[in-house]
Amino acid sequence: MIERLRENRLRLTPQRLELLRILEEYGRNHPSFSEIYEIFRSRHATVSQSTVLKNLATFEELRLLRSFSYLGETRYELNPIPHVNLVSSNGTIVDIGGEDVRRLLKQLVDVINEKTGNDVKHLLVLIQ
Repeated sequence: MIERLRENRLRLTPQRLELLRILEEYGRNHPSFSEIYEIFRSRHATVSQSTVLKNLATFEELRLLRSFSYLGETRYELNPIPHVNLVSSNGTIVDIGGEDVRRLLKQLVDVINEKTGNDVKHLLVLIQ
C-alpha cells in the first residue's frame, strides 16, 4: 500500500501511515467509519474526522480499499479480489471467495453488461 501511495506521489504523512496500520489490523473485519475513527482517536486524540474521511476517500480512489453501505453505515474492506460479503446471524461480515465464486461473479457481470448495455467495472455482493 505504501508503494501505491508513492507511485501516486502522495506524501507518507503520519496520519496516512497510521490509517494504513489501522486498516491492515482491522480491514478484514469491515470496520465502519466510526470504528476506524475511534481506533485512530485512541492512538492520536487530536485527529479530526475530516482528516480520516479525506484519507479514506483518497485510499478508495487509489483502489487500496473498497467501501460499501450496510445498515446506514459506510464499511471499509481491503480485499481487492472479487468476493461475496456474507452477513452472519451475529452481524459479522465475512468474505466468501475462491475461484468458483470469482467465476460466478464474472458470469454475473457479463450477463448484466449484456442485458443492460452497460460496462460494469465493479460489483459488490452483500448477502444476509
